[in-house]
Amino acid sequence: MMSKLFAVLLMLTPVLATASTIDDIARLEQAKEGADAPAQSGKSAPTADTPEARSQTAKPVWYHLSDGRRVDVGHWQIVHFIRSDCPYCRHFNPILKSVSGQTGIGVFVYSFDGKGDAVFPKVMPVNDGILKDFFAELPQATPTDFIINTQSLVTIPLSQGEMSEEALKQRLDESFALAVRLGVL
Repeated sequence: MMSKLFAVLLMLTPVLATASTIDDIARLEQAKEGADAPAQSGKSAPTADTPEARSQTAKPVWYHLSDGRRVDVGHWQIVHFIRSDCPYCRHFNPILKSVSGQTGIGVFVYSFDGKGDAVFPKVMPVNDGILKDFFAELPQATPTDFIINTQSLVTIPLSQGEMSEEALKQRLDESFALAVRLGVL
């Protein structure tokens, strides 16, 4: 029993992403807002229009777990991997966008072929660093999703493959409950 528990925890142990991932997220957020300035690469104090500054002053985003607890997921984001020609992504992307809207958890999209689709037209292309950070022990399949804390860079696998809205909500619940148990939420 203990070895099974250890194996499950080992598979779900948070993975630290590199700073380049945060830079990519900042660039995409600026593009969404129509900002023309390049993303900040240094560690200076964030200005009022950066995602980092908004996250420091943002109001809590409450997510209600199935066990009755509520957790602030304001500093968490879903990192979503797609291919523009993936039929599973075409079915799953509207579901993910809907759940994102319902929960208030943002979605950052990477594309293996560098192209978006009708649901997520603005994407960042995958590079070797991103592959190493997110797919070190997972197959490169689409769609694949992770939740990442945008302040601590703690990353937890969320899903791989197409799923229903209810299944995705259940996985979010399980992933955030795991984050609470591990003390990273």
